[in-house]
Amino acid sequence: MKKKILKVLALVVAIVLIIGVGLFANALVGNPVSKFLATKSANEHLEKNYSDKDFIIEEVTYDFKTGNYYARVTSPTSIDSHFSLSIDFTGKLELDCYDDVTTGWNTAMRLEDDYRNAVKAITESKDFSEKYFIAYGEIPCVLSDYPIDEEHPEYALQKDELVIDKIYDIKEVAAKHGKLVLYAYDDEVTHERLAELLLDVKNKFDKSGVTFKAVDFVLEPPKKEGEPYMSDAQISIRNFYYSDIYEDGLVERVKEANQKTIEYNAEQDKIKEAEISNSVDQ
Repeated sequence: MKKKILKVLALVVAIVLIIGVGLFANALVGNPVSKFLATKSANEHLEKNYSDKDFIIEEVTYDFKTGNYYARVTSPTSIDSHFSLSIDFTGKLELDCYDDVTTGWNTAMRLEDDYRNAVKAITESKDFSEKYFIAYGEIPCVLSDYPIDEEHPEYALQKDELVIDKIYDIKEVAAKHGKLVLYAYDDEVTHERLAELLLDVKNKFDKSGVTFKAVDFVLEPPKKEGEPYMSDAQISIRNFYYSDIYEDGLVERVKEANQKTIEYNAEQDKIKEAEISNSVDQ
């Protein structure tokens, strides 16, 4: 009798463990039934809402963070027509991201990728200084009715005015909307040195044929091992225009831009402190 009870207990424990492992695995990688339901739901949604398009489901994946399945939808004839459908484990559609196509977001991201790759080819060349420990290009973009501010400058690309699938000249896009982000180490951290580096950067980009509209530049002394980072030892400028990079009066323009950046950062610190204070009070 005792052996029989032990066998039953062992069986119960085994079943509980199997169920536990199954639930754990389901939370991490999903399950075939839910994936089937998600795929079925995605196909039905495309047939109902996009029957005039040549959309196909490229893949259906599971995201353990959200517990949802994501169907990646693409078009064999449209480079910018790709988006995702979010579907829960029962097959219920929760989100259709087709707006990424219609708002010009995908087109804008394609152009930014092209620009990033063009900048990378320049900054990783042997002619570019190794002192730049961060160097990349980006294209700020907004909707045409979005207010202009420090984070969304007037030269930002208006993504809703882009033409889906149009092949743009990345050199023209870069000159109108491109932004460089540069961080450099140098033993000499002065406005004069930053002005010299700006002229050098402009010269190298001019030679490549791919330029920029503005640049964010942070110049700081080399970080010594074991010593804390001192932000007040750096000089930084934000949204400094390509058209302002010429030798006559450049140092003064850099000083002015640096002061504006200091004031902007101080204002942002105040905003963050206020937000933290409000969250603590709540």
